[in-house]
Amino acid sequence: MNPFPDLTSFSAEAVLTILGMAAITYGMRLGGLMMADRLPQHGRWAHVLERLPGAVLISVWVPSALSAGPIGVLGAAATVITMALARNLFAAMAVGMVVVGVGRYFIST
Repeated sequence: MNPFPDLTSFSAEAVLTILGMAAITYGMRLGGLMMADRLPQHGRWAHVLERLPGAVLISVWVPSALSAGPIGVLGAAATVITMALARNLFAAMAVGMVVVGVGRYFIST
């Protein structure tokens, strides 16, 4: 008996699901591009829309850091401090991941 699944054939259901997800994803991107000219470029709403991606990231990132416990919070703090000092996203993410990895290795939460 072969323990590995047969990856050479696809069901119609799987193919339709993948195609549907791709159509929705690219439709959302295309819709965003088409709507970009209609969005406000100045004023209060323009300021709100500029800040929206950061707010969405924070709303996902903070609960994740808190659910990881003290090591997650320490990693998040290290990420924020590194970003504030270095202004380098890659360095900030790397420092945060190293802090969490080292903390989990030595403290093992």
